[in-house]
Amino acid sequence: MRDDSCVACAGRIVLQAKESTSRNLARQLSSRTRYPVMYRLVAGLSLCAACLEQLPLIGEEICLQCGREYAADGLCQDCHKITGETLQSNRSLLRYNEWGKDLLGTYKYRGEERLAAFYAKLLTIVVHRYHAGTSFDCIATVPLHEQRLQERGFNQVDLLAKRLGADIGVPVRSLLLRTKRTAKLSQQTGRTAREESMDGAFSWAGEHLGQAGESPYRILLLDDIYTTGSTLRSCAKTIIEHAGPHSHIYSVTIYR
Repeated sequence: MRDDSCVACAGRIVLQAKESTSRNLARQLSSRTRYPVMYRLVAGLSLCAACLEQLPLIGEEICLQCGREYAADGLCQDCHKITGETLQSNRSLLRYNEWGKDLLGTYKYRGEERLAAFYAKLLTIVVHRYHAGTSFDCIATVPLHEQRLQERGFNQVDLLAKRLGADIGVPVRSLLLRTKRTAKLSQQTGRTAREESMDGAFSWAGEHLGQAGESPYRILLLDDIYTTGSTLRSCAKTIIEHAGPHSHIYSVTIYR
């Protein structure tokens, strides 16, 4: 894959051709952050003009808890049913469609380095779009089980976390271990089955987060997709159990 080619269609990237679309997207995304910052991020995405224009961006009307595109104010139907929520909120950038499924599969199973840079930049855009001005104490990721890590050769989210941390100036910390190998969420049927499979799936890695102060300890938890949220909520539950209720955990994902 050439550096001047689109990561989605492999076509040539012509900066002048994507200028107008980059500016329009940056204006759309910069309600909470400065336009120049957002424009630099959007214009730097390794997409051609056509693919940038077709980016399945989540709109402004979302569920306040899970970040799903949602027409009504407040919480979506699924979030109304959740008791004992462990996440402050989730925010995502793109709707998960066939385009996203194919592209993410290429990254996860082929380890394309340019896609790591691309996805990290998308996560940086999520943070600036929804959390501009928010100070996070650390970034944490959803860990892979040891067997799956050996099969895949790398944790795709860990690579994104390092790049995101460098972009926003927040340290990355290994807070969790995966102690239970679960079936892929795509192979599990229904919300209940997914929640049950994630029960007790994580343990504390032993890092000390410091003493609780007057302000909550803010943790930015990363994953690639928010489907039912069961994985992220299980991670957040484990963090709170060991770091204490003063820990506030916000999750961000690329896809929703």
